Amino acid sequence: MPPTKTSKPASNVLEWLSQPLGQPWALYWLNGAEDYLREQVQRKLRREVLDEGFAEFNHQVLRLSASSKPATILDALSELPMMTDRRLLELQNVHELPAKMADELSKMLQREALHPGLIVVLVGDTPKTKSGLWDYLRHKAQVLTCDLEARQRGDFVAYCCARQKLELTPQQRQVVAERTAGSLRLITSAIERLALFAGESGQVSQAELDQLVHDSAEVQTWKLTAAIGEANTRKAYALLERLLKQEAAQSLLSYLNSYLLGLVQVLQLRPRFKTAAAIAKELPRRSEFQIKKSLEELGSWNETDLGNAFERLARADFRMKTGSDPLLVMQLLILQLCHRSGARR
Repeated sequence: MPPTKTSKPASNVLEWLSQPLGQPWALYWLNGAEDYLREQVQRKLRREVLDEGFAEFNHQVLRLSASSKPATILDALSELPMMTDRRLLELQNVHELPAKMADELSKMLQREALHPGLIVVLVGDTPKTKSGLWDYLRHKAQVLTCDLEARQRGDFVAYCCARQKLELTPQQRQVVAERTAGSLRLITSAIERLALFAGESGQVSQAELDQLVHDSAEVQTWKLTAAIGEANTRKAYALLERLLKQEAAQSLLSYLNSYLLGLVQVLQLRPRFKTAAAIAKELPRRSEFQIKKSLEELGSWNETDLGNAFERLARADFRMKTGSDPLLVMQLLILQLCHRSGARR
């Protein structure tokens, strides 16, 4: 598939989303871990590439896997647009293709016989297998990496405000990002709610923002683990009571287990990797900011504490499953976690 433009990676997905599509590229590669951003990119492509009256005839989504057949993919690439000049083909989970099949796909995309109105969107992260497909995509596709670092969450708030014609101060945007735990879906929902309240004025006071945007359950659980890390029993109890009105006790146990597991992972990697950034590369589901927080908290934990914590977590789980009061069980667990030996040094 000959590219319609000189290829280069997109510098910023939010910038790409904010601008008109113009003449579409023949080939797009969507990667990155933010599913919500991917959804927004795909929605924009569908909206601006497809003729509304004939969209269902000219849009195909093909989910790939290790067992995908070359003939199936070639058939999808060879189909002609119907009643219009463009056809949109989305190839999902492209990273799951084995190397041999990925090489076959690369050859298919380079065929001159493919219709010039065909727009192909490949969705998937960079795989571990080696294939010429990935080099081809880097050079010939518009690459849209759907990831946002923690510091870019405020940029997403600003992007949502611009779409909703809502004017928030930098401080208010930061509050929204913090209270939604940086969740793009929650940010979008919060900005839509604020914009609806603001109406034509496009502005809200801090008091109105406080009334309309509260700490998400995730933020409150973060605060709970931070209070445990600080061995602040009183603060942890207060957060626990609020959380149990929103979350099941078993969900909180699961979250605490993930928190402790994160500490153990960082503890094990710390001797080999000297910086938070290096450790974050070994733990792709955790950000550099989260690693830094874990490193700070490990100052009040030791290996014995962590071993005891998992044992106490298991006992709390057993007690709840055998009929004990969830609040009392969780209060006892938090008391034990806060009064660990490392925190008393």
